[in-house]
Amino acid sequence: MLLLYTVAMRVGLFSDTYKPEINGVVNSVLMLKEGLEARGHEVFVFAPGNPAAEPEEHVFRTHATTLPILQERRLALPWSLKMWNTIRSLDLDIVHTHTEFGVGAFGFRARRQLGLPQVHTYHTVWEEYTHYLTRGRFFDQEARWVVADQTRRTLRNVDHVIVPSMKTLELLAGYGVTNPISVIPTGVDLDRFSPATEADEPRLAALRRRFGTAGFSHTLLIIGRIAPEKSVVELLEMTLGYLQEHPDTCVLVVGDGPSLGELVTLAANSEVSDQIFFTGEVPWETVPDFYRISDIHIGNSSTETQGLTFIEALASGTLVVSRYNRCFDGIFFDNVNASLFDRSSDYIPELKEALDPAVRQSRICAGLATARELSKPVFAQHVEEVYEQLVAT
Repeated sequence: MLLLYTVAMRVGLFSDTYKPEINGVVNSVLMLKEGLEARGHEVFVFAPGNPAAEPEEHVFRTHATTLPILQERRLALPWSLKMWNTIRSLDLDIVHTHTEFGVGAFGFRARRQLGLPQVHTYHTVWEEYTHYLTRGRFFDQEARWVVADQTRRTLRNVDHVIVPSMKTLELLAGYGVTNPISVIPTGVDLDRFSPATEADEPRLAALRRRFGTAGFSHTLLIIGRIAPEKSVVELLEMTLGYLQEHPDTCVLVVGDGPSLGELVTLAANSEVSDQIFFTGEVPWETVPDFYRISDIHIGNSSTETQGLTFIEALASGTLVVSRYNRCFDGIFFDNVNASLFDRSSDYIPELKEALDPAVRQSRICAGLATARELSKPVFAQHVEEVYEQLVAT
């Protein structure tokens, strides 16, 4: 049983992305907020303004603009006097930044001017995004060096850094970051992400009919940000042959991003276009159901820092078939709770094996056990322990 912290803290979470956006950082911030609140703390979220956002208690938003190279993201302008006055008035005990930019600037300022301890979670490996500027051709290595140097300079005054995996810890060490660092995988909300029950079936059947997957025996899921760094175009190309051989199988693509148009064109020009379906961006509340109506979450990215969507899949009783990523170490185990491949040529054999009824149930059971170890209360307790150390000093 998890014990409540004896002294409630007032915690400020600073993020450049929050509901209704759907991505791993949003999930992490939300899991932390809810987990800390359940442990008796007061949590205040600072995020960019979003026209689609519903008003929410203890969530403060400031004016933001869309980014030229990432149109689906909004960047807050870090000089709002109203936001700063709000932060000063809340008598926070600790600030926890989840971004190095925009809203994050308010958290860094709170450390400097208010003397508050600061924890920073390094979610995004920015060097994997330099291709948006360099197109992977000119000055790409120089751009990556700039990212590494700026990361080191940004984090050098942070009191404690949290990373979701050993892969990210090793990356920061390579950058020359010398701050205290804790590896704390993001939790998963087991109340939201869980296997389908009989009571869910009418709603799930309607969802299958709506998006065209109802007539298929198996559904392969691609979910999250549809972007070059996720290698989703290559993933679909690798899957087309399997779909031709298995007309009872379909692919469901859930999400939006800069590669969506290319993915739609690839599907439309293929011989299996009637087996590939796109939802676009979906409401945050409906995300768990897309795991429940799918058999396997497939992935091909080498840039993940944790692979939160794959953890959500495990919690939902959905199989995982993905290219191996070092961030999976300690969470995903090949042929135990997931099917992992190094070479593209091994992808289809792994896919076929995962769908084998002889192994399917044992993989699902192992995945559910892993998800329980990464539950939201466990995640919140680990972060709380970091806070404790800083607030007590």
